[in-house]
Amino acid sequence: MSTNDIAADGLETELTADDVLADVRSTARAMVRGGCCTFEQVLGRALELAALADDAPAAGSVERVVRLEWDARAAVLAARAEGSSDHVRVERAFAALERDGVAARLGLACCQECGERELRRELPGGGPYAVVTWPDLKQVAAGRLVVRCGVLAADGTTDGTRVAAGVPARVAAALAAEGLDARASGRTVVARVHDWRKPLPVAA
Repeated sequence: MSTNDIAADGLETELTADDVLADVRSTARAMVRGGCCTFEQVLGRALELAALADDAPAAGSVERVVRLEWDARAAVLAARAEGSSDHVRVERAFAALERDGVAARLGLACCQECGERELRRELPGGGPYAVVTWPDLKQVAAGRLVVRCGVLAADGTTDGTRVAAGVPARVAAALAAEGLDARASGRTVVARVHDWRKPLPVAA
């Protein structure tokens, strides 16, 4: 991110600290809505984004933006505490996958590569997995949950051939069994979510 961006007409425009805070607010809102990141994780990502700008806002301003988004989401969840939500259905599907030998994680790491690295420490012998990363959770606001599938080989590599043999189909079936519209496409599964009310992590 730079204070000089190219506008639609090809001219350079200067991004102010307020512009940067607007980007930070949008990212923080998406991460908080997913319900898998702690306040410290959201703040850390927000500070990383702010630091990329030439005209970086003060750290205190960034923290205030994150806190406002956190508290606003907490208020929404408190007002709509009744009934089940799609996050419960996803968690039940992931629990079923775990029982079926698929390592399933919701809100794991900042990207699929880092998620695989974390899983290798848990699964030194390899095996199939299904993960939803922090960036993937941003799409919940648009009604989509993206699950990334793979198979870790025993030597620590990722076996794409075995993925094609059925891991995404197994993940889609588990989600569908919980009443979600889920479709496999290549190495990913996309499920439609309409009511996502995953509680915020306790440590805030």
